[in-house]
Amino acid sequence: MESQVERKVIKTSPLSGIYRNHSVKLTEVSGWQIAEHFGDEERDNKHLLHDCVLVDWSHIGKISLSLGNAAKASKQVFPEASELEPLKTLSSPDTAVLRLTQNDYFILCEPGTETDLLKKLDSEITTITDQTGSQGCLVLGGPRRNEVLERSTAVDLRRDRVAAGSVIQSSIHTINMTLYRTKNFEIIIHPRHLSESLYDALMDVGIGVGLVPAGIATVPVSFEEGK
Repeated sequence: MESQVERKVIKTSPLSGIYRNHSVKLTEVSGWQIAEHFGDEERDNKHLLHDCVLVDWSHIGKISLSLGNAAKASKQVFPEASELEPLKTLSSPDTAVLRLTQNDYFILCEPGTETDLLKKLDSEITTITDQTGSQGCLVLGGPRRNEVLERSTAVDLRRDRVAAGSVIQSSIHTINMTLYRTKNFEIIIHPRHLSESLYDALMDVGIGVGLVPAGIATVPVSFEEGK
């Protein structure tokens, strides 16, 4: 009797339709097919240095904590997380904790590590939801990324008003999103089914300031302070 070989299930990015319109080199990361680069890695790196890039991080882990004692549960990720003010963050190279409200947290983590985090978190004291598959993630990088944001939302997101380490909950082109600002990047969490719409809207307004799509070879996943 022939042994049955279990088929490996590959998860696809919500931008897989966009990928087909470009010369994308795909790579597999923790069971996800994600864009490594968009045909010209050297070009992508130049735009990151001089203009701006838009990168698909939809494969990162995303976990929400809400109700009950979310603050106590957050301490199982970072001991200091319960002391965060709302709309502030803590991060390490592989994990970021965002405090959205007094009793709501959102955790971002390296692809594939969400499984271990879910085991660590105490579901007896708060509602834990794995949103890795239901939420998309786009990252804006480069010195002209602020110009893209200025053309995308009425919210004042100037860096002298909203410092690195802050969280903004608002909308971009009518799409609700959570924006996590680091020193050099804008990490935008949004509903997965609206990923293509958000991508198209950002590219439309960003083309005039040199915005190009790039892959994780140009902006690897990291939540390290100062990045």
